[in-house]
This record gives sequence, structure tokens and C-alpha cells, in this order.
Amino acid sequence: MKPEYFLLSLLIPGPTSPGNDIDIYLKPLVDELKDLWDFGIKTYDAFKKESFDMFAALLCTISDFPAYSMLSGWKTKGRYACPTCNYNTDSLYLKHSRKTCYMGHRRFLQREHPWRLDARSFNGGKEERVTPTALSGSEVLQQLSNVENDFGKAKHKRKGKELDTPWKKRSIFFELPYWKDNRCRHNFDVMHIEKNVCDNIIGTLLDIPGKSKDHTKARLDLLELGVKEDLQPFISTDGEHITLPPAPFSTDHAQKDLFLKVFKETKFPYGWASNISRCVQDRERRLVGYKSHDAHILLHYLL
Repeated sequence: MKPEYFLLSLLIPGPTSPGNDIDIYLKPLVDELKDLWDFGIKTYDAFKKESFDMFAALLCTISDFPAYSMLSGWKTKGRYACPTCNYNTDSLYLKHSRKTCYMGHRRFLQREHPWRLDARSFNGGKEERVTPTALSGSEVLQQLSNVENDFGKAKHKRKGKELDTPWKKRSIFFELPYWKDNRCRHNFDVMHIEKNVCDNIIGTLLDIPGKSKDHTKARLDLLELGVKEDLQPFISTDGEHITLPPAPFSTDHAQKDLFLKVFKETKFPYGWASNISRCVQDRERRLVGYKSHDAHILLHYLL
């Protein structure tokens, strides 16, 4: 696991990424992987000073959630966004926030976990469903048996409106003879996911404009769903004024200053994190500009 042994096989620029058409760029890589599986390649062993036939297999991919959609062909937005729950995804469209949320996360807890019975803290109901089972490679292939890949971004937009299905394509990785038998074909880059979670927590605690998840639209959605009565907004009789009751996690100026003081004065061992104190903006009472690894440190050691 040294840098000199890493090989960058593909670099995908974010804003101009190929999206669903990434399989076209992956084709040469997949062809080489098939040769490495079927025929191998002559490789020299410097220790034994002799050659041998080396065979190789692709174990899994590692990506964030949007890239997972590109590689696997599963839509990670909308009604069936969860690849584990698949067709049983518990999705709900929020009228005021104009986004889809997913309330079935307690299904993954152990059967005796107390949060399963805690209706007040969640969506107002108990969770008695069993943990969903992820689709196996063979099941995925069966669902994709009649899918024909039709590349081209314009075609995707037209096709998505016609079909209500979570699949966008049949992944090119299924051309590998062993891919359907891999138990974990796609892994998530946890550190980048933690960065998004950390941004949401800090943005909400410090009430950073545009970053907080506790806003008027979110409170109106609580009123619409009839949950968390202590956080529901008060609407005037004329319907023109809305008052938001303070949340338990709300912080005043003094608490925000104390919160940021911790980040500004904390010292880490060399190489653990960047200089987080530079990310503190005292006047605006904000914490911005920290990197993904910094977010990992913040979540696990400071928050």
C-alpha cells in the first residue's frame, strides 16, 4: 500500500463527468481485467528471480454516492434511491422543502433496539419491519436481463420519463465472469460521506445561512407530517407571519463563540489534520474550508 505501487486507471472530472456513459471509458479497463482473469500475464518475481503467470480480479469499486450511481447503474435519487432497500425503499416527498426524504433508516437497527419503539423522536410511528436484504449479483442480472444499454445523455433524459425503474443501465462490470458472485461489488468512500454529514451538523448548530437544515420549510414539513409538535411553527391567523420555536440544539452568540473556540485552540498530533483554526471565522461565527479528513477528526474526536 505504498504510493509508488498505486495505479490511477481513470480520473473523472466532476462537472463534466460522462455520467451513465462512463461504461464507454471503462471498456478498455474491463477488457484487460477479463484477460487477467482468463489468461493471466507473465510477471517477474524479483525475490525469487523467476517469472510466473499472474492472474487478477476486481474485488470492488470505491466511490461516493453519485459515482456509485454511474458505476452500478442504480438511480440514487428519487423514489428508489436506497440500493439496499431497492424496491422497498421508504421514501417520502416533502411538500415545502421540495425534496425526497427517507424515513426507514430504523429498519437497520437490531430488533430489540429501543429506537425502534421511539415514535416521538422520529416519524410518529414504531418500526417493526425487518432489515432489508441487498440484491445479490444474480438477482441484479435477472432484473437487468431485458435491459438494453442506450448511451447518450439526451436518450437518458427521454428514457427516464418513460420508465419508472431504479435501473439506468446494465453495468459493464457484469461482463466480468466473476462479478455477479462478488458479495460486495461497490463500496462507499466513508470519509467523503462523513464530510457531508459534518457540514450538515456544523451548519445547523451554528445556523450558517444556506447550510443549516433547520429552516422554515423544514418546520412546515413537520407541521404537514404531524410529527415533533415541539418544533412545529406557529402561523398567525392571517397566514402571513410564521414563528419558529427554538430547537434543543439552537445556540446563542456566546455558545457559538465557545464552540468555535474549541476548534481554534485544539492542537492535533502532526499529520492528523490540517490547521483547523484557520477555518474558524470569528466575525461570521462560521467554520468553513476544512477538508474531508478534517471532518473525520471533527466527528470522531470533537463533536
